Amino acid sequence: MSKNKDHQAHRKNQPQGSSAESVSPAAAKQSAQALAESASPTAAELNAQEKAARREKLHKRHMRALRDLIIRTISFALVIYILFFHLVGITIMPTADMYPRIDHGDLVLFYRLEQSIHAQDVIVFKKPTDSLEQSYEHEDVIETARPEKTALRKALDWIGFADPADPPMTTFICRVVAGPGDTVEIGEGDRLIVNGNTMIETNIFYSTPEYAGFVEYPLTLGEKQYFVLADSRNGGADSRFFGAVNEEEILGTVITILRRNNL
Repeated sequence: MSKNKDHQAHRKNQPQGSSAESVSPAAAKQSAQALAESASPTAAELNAQEKAARREKLHKRHMRALRDLIIRTISFALVIYILFFHLVGITIMPTADMYPRIDHGDLVLFYRLEQSIHAQDVIVFKKPTDSLEQSYEHEDVIETARPEKTALRKALDWIGFADPADPPMTTFICRVVAGPGDTVEIGEGDRLIVNGNTMIETNIFYSTPEYAGFVEYPLTLGEKQYFVLADSRNGGADSRFFGAVNEEEILGTVITILRRNNL
């Protein structure tokens, strides 16, 4: 009887627990895992994020490749422009005036930046097409009557944009036989005379007849003027017809040719 009283007294002295049930360690661990899983992305979300990252990386790679292609294309175009508009040029021999050295239709490569031109150089130049139907003196009047070009027009000419106001031009290819300050004559027997000396041209196989009614001889060349002749001296269009070639009309000196029958 006394033992039961002591046991009841002992239970009364113990602290009273809360009304909620106590949580076991295993349940707490499971709850933590569930909480962590709910906070972390699912496998599908991770897969979507990886795909988006790959697409972004691929897009950047494509954009970088496109940018490199554009840069290379612009650089290549710039090199070609500088090469063929300001360093060298290509034209087709329009006639047989330089036969047999250059035949009609041959592809001619010329250097634009030549600073000094000498006798026997073969040059490419342009003359107004109308000059083929006019005398040398009449051509001089036309040239001096033209207004001076503006800086903008000169810049456009340098870039390669032709001036609509310019007269139609014809390309010629001839051999230089005399330069600034030289005096040229066509003597008896169809001889070419420069500064009083009969020229012996070992690479020319024709005599040099005068074209009556166009150029008056003796002709003394002015500063930056050249007297040019076709290698085919009988009927070739050259300075005997349209007079001296001015330096600003010269496009360049011929450096090589490609034969038409080899193309």
